[in-house]
Amino acid sequence: MTRDDALNLFKGRKLPIIMGAETAECGLACMTMVARWHGHDVDLNGMRQRTGLSISGASLRTLMTMADGLGLATRALKVELAALSKVRTPAIMHWDLNHFVVLAKATPKSITVHDPAMGQRTLSFEEASKHFTGVVLELTPADEFEPVSATQSTHLTSLWSKMEGFWASFGQIIVLSAVLQVAVFAAPFYIQLVIDEAIARGDPGLLAVLALGFGSLMILQAGLTALRAYALQVVGQLMTFQMIGNMVRHLLRLPISFHEKRHVGDILSRVQSTRPIQDVLTRGAATALIDGVMALVALVILFFYSVTLTMVVLVALALSVIITFSFYPVVRRRSEQAIVAQAKEQSHLIESVRASRTLKLMGRESERESTWRNLFAYTVNRKFSLSRFEIIRNALQTCIAGIQTIFVVYLAGQMILAGDGFSVGMLFAYLSFRQTFTDRVMALINEAFNLRLLSLHLERIGDIVHTERDETLGAETGILEDITGEIEARNVVFKYGAGDRPVLSGADLHVRAGEFVAITGASGGGKSTLLKLMLGLYVPDEGEILLDGKPANTIGWRRWRAQVGVVAQDDQLLSGTIADNISFFDPDMDMERIHAAAHAARIHDEIAAMPMQFLSLVGDMGSALSGGQRQRVLLARALYRDPRILILDEGTANLDPATENVIADSISQMPITRIVVAHRPALVERADRVVTIVGGRVHLIDRSVMTSKRTSKNAD
Repeated sequence: MTRDDALNLFKGRKLPIIMGAETAECGLACMTMVARWHGHDVDLNGMRQRTGLSISGASLRTLMTMADGLGLATRALKVELAALSKVRTPAIMHWDLNHFVVLAKATPKSITVHDPAMGQRTLSFEEASKHFTGVVLELTPADEFEPVSATQSTHLTSLWSKMEGFWASFGQIIVLSAVLQVAVFAAPFYIQLVIDEAIARGDPGLLAVLALGFGSLMILQAGLTALRAYALQVVGQLMTFQMIGNMVRHLLRLPISFHEKRHVGDILSRVQSTRPIQDVLTRGAATALIDGVMALVALVILFFYSVTLTMVVLVALALSVIITFSFYPVVRRRSEQAIVAQAKEQSHLIESVRASRTLKLMGRESERESTWRNLFAYTVNRKFSLSRFEIIRNALQTCIAGIQTIFVVYLAGQMILAGDGFSVGMLFAYLSFRQTFTDRVMALINEAFNLRLLSLHLERIGDIVHTERDETLGAETGILEDITGEIEARNVVFKYGAGDRPVLSGADLHVRAGEFVAITGASGGGKSTLLKLMLGLYVPDEGEILLDGKPANTIGWRRWRAQVGVVAQDDQLLSGTIADNISFFDPDMDMERIHAAAHAARIHDEIAAMPMQFLSLVGDMGSALSGGQRQRVLLARALYRDPRILILDEGTANLDPATENVIADSISQMPITRIVVAHRPALVERADRVVTIVGGRVHLIDRSVMTSKRTSKNAD
């Protein structure tokens, strides 16, 4: 068998559609699709952890390196659209100059692609020519190809922990549902008795007794239905609170890199995927058991009435089952497309609202609105497409049910006319039991269908729950004794992604306790990255961070950060009062410390002049304050903690020179360790040491050279 013949064995394999989660992982999603088609047991989250791509995404070279690690041989081709039918599929196509899609099929007039951003698409050559750059990456199994496993299944039990009162309420639902079925099965017998006994005999007394008895049963049914609905509500609320609570708890403890690589709307969409799960598990699981038992009981009763009629019912139900599950692949695909489209639309809208000032200044409101309308229209179209298939499925099921009823009534009528012992009352009772049986079975089918659709939501949730927390760097319990403030980065190497150039390459910086060190240098040189490493927000690829002379993993970053005050470049204020923000919503807020921190940050007098003073409200981005005021409130927030280490990343960049000099004097006199990133001289001149980062390494700057350059510049 030739290699081409061997490859043809895969032609029966279905190419999956995988939607990207991060902002720039279309290449990774494409590679995952192709890898799964070739037999690898991988998913997007497993591939993400295996490759470690950065927010910059993947280049063609990165994809080739990735494929080599999976045992896939690659061949980059420059082809015309008309020649795509000769390319071995699935292949990865370069799209829109900044995107990748998977070529699933090519015909003489069109191509079918799996787009990580939009799902499956079939485009004519004319449409495709607007996107295709002419570059294709063929991937075929190499001689050393061996299937790998990089999947992480998300189980329902991982979404909730012990819930008090859950099983008691769930048991009540089961009991109430079972009791309710008594009334359901009693109703057909009531109809049969009224027709065949009371009416046939002309006995009004029996008719009254039957009406009174079954009327009482209906009242009891109404009460039990209300109790069951209440129990369902209790269970639903318990499960919703527990599942979303656990999800948010885990989400807030994920590494900062997780949040940097994703849109807010996508994260919110994944959290909201717990709601369909909750609906299926509460309403579906609680009734599925009862529905199954009642369906069996109803089936036995139906066979007791007539085997022939019951076989007609079973054939019709079998057709309904086939139709329902034949729609599953397209419904799942359309559901995922609708969810992803809505997440993108929400992300765009959130971003637009937060950037409203920028939009007004740039005069781009109309363009931004137009983009949002296109995203919203696409979302609506995806939902409409999903609804259309649901309408078709329901219409087919209704048609089958109608034809079934016609056949059953016709055959039953023939039996009554033939005098085979089948009465009119039995017909009405049979139709009622048949309806009960059909409803129960269809409910089970729909729950099974929804249960299969849960895999979509579990996959989306898995992106969050399978990401490891950033607390794995050390123990987080116990009380950390006062630190001295010594911190050292030793031979640190760091890069944002597996294929990226190292930002830091063998960087060394030892800051002694109580020392004032300023870091300066060109933008993008790695200054902020070094600070994030020294704060434990990033993990070095090589080298280590020492805290008070001890490896960071022996102390624990959370306890260390409790004694560190930080003002980062992109720090934000949260919705609340100024006092809330300075204390960072400390439940034991100390107003004396708030005033002291505000004085140290030179913002106290300005706050005191406000009508509500420290109770003045600020927006979620500090919109009620100027840039300089906001930065000083952030500095006060850092100082409120009485830190042993103060770290500022451009922490005074928005201040006027006079205020900056006063604050710089105050910082220089603090008996704590201070590390600042600065470009302006106010802080740099007062530092004990000034270092710069060049070529990924830390270099000490000669203070005399700096003074000489500044003097020369002033003279000019």
